[in-house]
Amino acid sequence: MKNLSLTAQIDYQKVYYLLKDNAISESLISMLRKDCKSMKINGKYVDMRSKIYSGQTLQLTFREQAASNIPPSNMPLDILYEDEDFLIINKPAFLPSIPSKRHYQNNIANAVVGYMQKYAQPFVYRVLGRLDKDTSGVLIVAKNPVAASMSSFEKSYLALCHGNFDKTQFDVEKPIRTIQTDGINQQRRVVDEDGKPAKTHVEVLKQNQNVALVKLTLSHGRTHQIRVHLSCINHPLLGDKVYGIQDDSPRTMLHCAEVKLVPPFSANKIGVAAPLPKDFSDRLI
Repeated sequence: MKNLSLTAQIDYQKVYYLLKDNAISESLISMLRKDCKSMKINGKYVDMRSKIYSGQTLQLTFREQAASNIPPSNMPLDILYEDEDFLIINKPAFLPSIPSKRHYQNNIANAVVGYMQKYAQPFVYRVLGRLDKDTSGVLIVAKNPVAASMSSFEKSYLALCHGNFDKTQFDVEKPIRTIQTDGINQQRRVVDEDGKPAKTHVEVLKQNQNVALVKLTLSHGRTHQIRVHLSCINHPLLGDKVYGIQDDSPRTMLHCAEVKLVPPFSANKIGVAAPLPKDFSDRLI
């Protein structure tokens, strides 16, 4: 459940228009419509067609209608940050972010649902910026629909890749296209002029023995963007079995190192970082 208050600065013929002026999404408006006790003005319940005048405050309550159908577990979580809107954890490698047929009861979602049971309220598992199974690092879970739909965030990644670089900083700006077979999206993506725009900033932090530690920030968030861009410049990630070359790494060496998160109705960023995992530091010795 999430409570929110909006004060009208002008007269509105309908509450709906106040919500739209405050960038409340249609999905959230639909949620309010389905709950006749979700909106109040001066202690009285109202609906979308009610008038609201300058200086009046609209009180909103977003209640989950049903919880996620995900089995809970008591798997421990490495919690980096928590408030009423977000649970941010340090996800280990080899664990999926969401359930799947192969990993229905062995994933981060199970652990988060188990953890959230202590609040004794319906909880819907919503991840902002899902990480692949092999990828470690900062994972954002939104605790309510407002946080899920009205937040923005920026991520930076650390990666170990093959080869050494001549430049310490540069951009890879190449469009990425999803390969389709009979109209069905495949796992693999390719650099293609007919693809969607994608830009990755690369900063080389350390390199030795033909392995480089790089920091990556994305101007776009295409699926597999980092892996495709590093592969296309002949510096694929260690352990990348789809876009890389054969090596002895047990996983794709990608780590979400830091997130800067802007909560709803706030200009203040929340900065959260995850420490470098041991399998990264071991390769850099």
